[in-house]
Amino acid sequence: MRALIALAGVTALAGCVAAFPIDRPSDYTAESKLSTCRAELPQDWKDRLSRNRTEAGSHEKVTVVAANEDAGTTLVKTTRNRTTELVLRDHGKRQQVMAVQNDAQLFGVEFDGRWVTFSTTPSPADHTTTTYAWDSRNDGAPVPIGGSGAVVHNGKAAWSDSRGVHLYDLAKKKDRIVGQGEEPVFLGDAVVWLQDGRFRAEAALPEQLKNAAPIGSVASDGSTVVWTQDDELRGWREGWTEPRELAGIKSVPRTEGIVFPRVSGDFVSWQSESSYVTDIRSGATMHTTEGAYWLEVHGGALTQQGWRVAAAAPLSELSPLSRC
Repeated sequence: MRALIALAGVTALAGCVAAFPIDRPSDYTAESKLSTCRAELPQDWKDRLSRNRTEAGSHEKVTVVAANEDAGTTLVKTTRNRTTELVLRDHGKRQQVMAVQNDAQLFGVEFDGRWVTFSTTPSPADHTTTTYAWDSRNDGAPVPIGGSGAVVHNGKAAWSDSRGVHLYDLAKKKDRIVGQGEEPVFLGDAVVWLQDGRFRAEAALPEQLKNAAPIGSVASDGSTVVWTQDDELRGWREGWTEPRELAGIKSVPRTEGIVFPRVSGDFVSWQSESSYVTDIRSGATMHTTEGAYWLEVHGGALTQQGWRVAAAAPLSELSPLSRC
């Protein structure tokens, strides 16, 4: 699927997908598959990322995997000396959340500003998944909550398994099944999910989502829902009369569709053999051709992964992408 990129810990989660590109050559380039409005990488994005970058040593890998609303608190996965740590960085303070022996054993990190959820496996050869929750306000150990990766929002976690769609109150440690399906995400404090190619919800489903036909991944930041549908990235937020096409890719040649969408505010990051960031306001998408600028949105941050470098910049400080 990617000739030049090795992916470690690629795991489909309930409502999101975590993917960690590794060992990408420093001179990596990728052709754009975009069929909709394209914008160049703004200079102010580069400047803000360069001010908040972490250089990694030759035997070290550093990846920003989650952030809070203003990007002041981040979760970073660091691999060195055959040990991978998940670390919370909060304005200079450092707190270890979990340590494992192999990078691929820790994935699917989500953060709502207080609660962290993430998944692990016992070893690289054993793919049995355990998902944990950790309260960043307490100095306790992570607590196992299930066997399938979760999304988290306002102290609630959601995931799906063979039993159904789970809604878990992290503070009360109470779990309940709210329906049958997959790919749950939060819309406000309610959970919506997919069943038979349609959105479903425990409460009233917004009228604009009833005729949507997602194919593939779904993601949400609590107010904007995005999903893949054939060669399109589509989305809806409160106030829109109907879903909109946010971005599209060429149908031929097509070796990979639109995968791994993540949304935060007005920005959606996604992948199709390389990384893309779409600005919902302008309808423009920026395609990253260089390995050093593999970009994703996490919480309130735009994160950069690349050859021995990681960075995060507040989304609130980034200029809009130019309209075509």
